[in-house]
Amino acid sequence: MTRRRQLLIIRAVNGNSVSEECVKPLQRRQRERLQRRADILQAAERVFATKGFHAASIEEIAHTAEYGTGTVYLYFKDKQSLYIELFEDKMRDLSASIHERVRGATHPLDGLRRLISARLEYFEHNRAFFQVYAREGLDSDLGREARWQGVRRAFASNLALVTRLIAAGQKRQLLRRGDARRLAVALSGMMIQLTRDWLRQGEVDPLTNQVDFVLELFLRGAQQE
Repeated sequence: MTRRRQLLIIRAVNGNSVSEECVKPLQRRQRERLQRRADILQAAERVFATKGFHAASIEEIAHTAEYGTGTVYLYFKDKQSLYIELFEDKMRDLSASIHERVRGATHPLDGLRRLISARLEYFEHNRAFFQVYAREGLDSDLGREARWQGVRRAFASNLALVTRLIAAGQKRQLLRRGDARRLAVALSGMMIQLTRDWLRQGEVDPLTNQVDFVLELFLRGAQQE
């Protein structure tokens, strides 16, 4: 919100009597609200990762965030709203990371490599979210509800980007003909399964060490004969 907008709001409340000093507490309160929301989402991520959606509770999330239960309800009306907002925030962040990394790639195979690198790097740095993503995601009953529309759009956007890169490779006759979307689903599934195994095995090496392996394995199956 701009300073001018803040002044207009305060004038409306105080009958056009306002000073610049009034804006500073408003800004501070906004920062505090944003910080509390971020704390709650971070705590929810950890609890959902270890317990799953159904076993998790608002009380445990509040305790993990070191806030009262009532504070959580000030920001999220119920557990599902909290779960969905967590998913939406993380999916937007993941999508932005991938699109930023791929932007500027002039060759489809370079674009695929950048995409794989960005996705594995994000999952490496957001392990708790990946556990939530891999366990429940859109395949759960929750994922079929109308409130998940924003999350579904983010999933579709990421898959569409992979599909476009593969289609560009097919156009240059670098990849075999066929359903580009199906190949995109296969590549995405490969990354998910490798990340699952990496977490399960407690690997200490960076997940991003597997970028070239993923790309080479995919290309061996998808390259033009």
